[in-house]
Amino acid sequence: MNKNIKLIIILIFILSLCGCNKYDNFLSIHMIDVGQGDCILIKTPQKKNILIDGGDEDAYKVISSYLKWNKVKNIDIIIATHFDKDHIGSLDNVIDNFNVKKVYTPNQKDHSQHYNNLLNSCRNKNIEIYNLQKDDKLNIDKNISIHVLSPSYIQDNSNSNSIVFNFKFKDMDFLFTGDCEEENEKQIISSYNLKDVDFLKVAHHGSSSSSSNEFIKETRPSIAAISCGYKNNYGHPHKSTIDTLKEYNVNIFRTDINGDLVFYSDGSKIFTTKKYKSN
Repeated sequence: MNKNIKLIIILIFILSLCGCNKYDNFLSIHMIDVGQGDCILIKTPQKKNILIDGGDEDAYKVISSYLKWNKVKNIDIIIATHFDKDHIGSLDNVIDNFNVKKVYTPNQKDHSQHYNNLLNSCRNKNIEIYNLQKDDKLNIDKNISIHVLSPSYIQDNSNSNSIVFNFKFKDMDFLFTGDCEEENEKQIISSYNLKDVDFLKVAHHGSSSSSSNEFIKETRPSIAAISCGYKNNYGHPHKSTIDTLKEYNVNIFRTDINGDLVFYSDGSKIFTTKKYKSN
């Protein structure tokens, strides 16, 4: 075998062992296909991992496999946007089986079994739960920060208590919305200047109860990503939501059509490495 070929093979082998690839220095947003639910992984260029929500109680195997495939052993931050089962159902198992540093939730109590499971897993590993509300800020890394836009107060409707936050990376704005409602959207755009958002995690799986015309007109996202189950019983995403996004020329990507979605950013642009089908 040619000596140079041997060296190339050895180099490829070493790179595969260390998990190196040409996108390691980019921010990556992974919308994990957990069916009718939400689970999003953010990997920063400084190797920090943030998990937003955790699907329902049947999603753990999918989430665990995805995290391991992406060489995630440590999770620096978990954000449970609100306490619906399709958002926190598997977070107890994630906490049990991964090294989790911090957990953030709304300042809300719940009597459900999946909420108690989350509390118990945190207690068992001595992980303190921190609350987030409007105007809280988290500095994640150099040039990376989180600014919480909602909720401003706790309501009876769990969706209205969703943690909505702007994830800022250099010149890019990534807006994560949980299952927030139209009323939350009105409060957000009246309080903050959110023009020309680069990435929008569409609220409530594309339900017509959010993604109002006023909100999309104000934020003008370049990319909208929707997490929902294939042929789900709720009809998500609703036609009115898709029509609104199309009216403002938003590029729409859906897990029910494409499965897992991955987006990369260097802080000045956002791109994918796969040719996803848009809506």
